[in-house]
Amino acid sequence: MKRILVISPHPDDESIGCGGTVRKHVQEGDAVRAIFLTSGEKGGHGRGEKETACIREAEATSAATILGIESIEFYRLRDGALRVSPRAAERLRKLLLEWLPDCIYLPHADEMHTDHRASVRLLKRSLRALSGYAPRILMYEIWTPLQRLDEIVDISPYVELKRAAIRAHESQCAVIDLDVAALGLNRYRGEMHSWPGGEYAEAFTELTI
Repeated sequence: MKRILVISPHPDDESIGCGGTVRKHVQEGDAVRAIFLTSGEKGGHGRGEKETACIREAEATSAATILGIESIEFYRLRDGALRVSPRAAERLRKLLLEWLPDCIYLPHADEMHTDHRASVRLLKRSLRALSGYAPRILMYEIWTPLQRLDEIVDISPYVELKRAAIRAHESQCAVIDLDVAALGLNRYRGEMHSWPGGEYAEAFTELTI
């Protein structure tokens, strides 16, 4: 059994970026945990931040249940202004030290969204304090398609569960068809890059520290 950690800057990034791969890990008997760095409180589309945070945390919990993620944590850092603070880095460092995940998933370093890029800096800072520990780190795509593909995962058997997990983020899907957009990219990856493989795939680039 492998230990898998997913770092998600906002509720829904985990389902969009690596939901199929997460489900594959679960089906293979791996233990999966997720960290939500912010509660996505700026994405209320007319709602107040406090109400939005509660809604989006509940949606993240529902999506995690669908995917089979065994535990989740909310760091409640500032949405839209995610910074690599010593406190956040130390909190993540402690989790890494205690659980020692074999593989970590997070958004890639060239994502358009500043919070997505900040999550990579946060992980790097936390890992620098842990000598001798070198997990595999795979970065997923959300807003910005990857240019370098180091890992292609056939998610065809898990597409409908991924769709359901994305749709669990109802407050966001009411405004944007996130499931259509995400699975459109997965379909492209499957057709163009998954040989041999099914129709849908998730793509990753590897981060070395």
